[in-house]
Amino acid sequence: MSVKDTGKIDGMGIDEKTNTLVFLIIDPYDWKVQEYEHLKGLQAKINNYVKYIETKGYESVYSGKNFDGFRIEICFKYQYTENCEKFLEAGRKQLTERNIKLKYGVDKDKTGDT
Repeated sequence: MSVKDTGKIDGMGIDEKTNTLVFLIIDPYDWKVQEYEHLKGLQAKINNYVKYIETKGYESVYSGKNFDGFRIEICFKYQYTENCEKFLEAGRKQLTERNIKLKYGVDKDKTGDT
């Protein structure tokens, strides 16, 4: 799964220290081509995660579990662009209002195919 599979959850788990449900987005695509389409896909993926959180879609996996917060972590294979960073920082503010934190970064291990 990846950022192009906007309707799927790439990964999900609990940060036991903070009682936070963490969602993972995998982005294995280079930013050199089609930046706008890449950003649209990333936005769609994040929006679907927010909808999943707000509708408590995770209850099918974590039945009866209450969380103190939520976090979306995006793992980029390639360095993201300045426009992407601006987009994510603007989104971070909106997500914080919904008790959802956003964390992102570039994977240090760039092995494997896209």
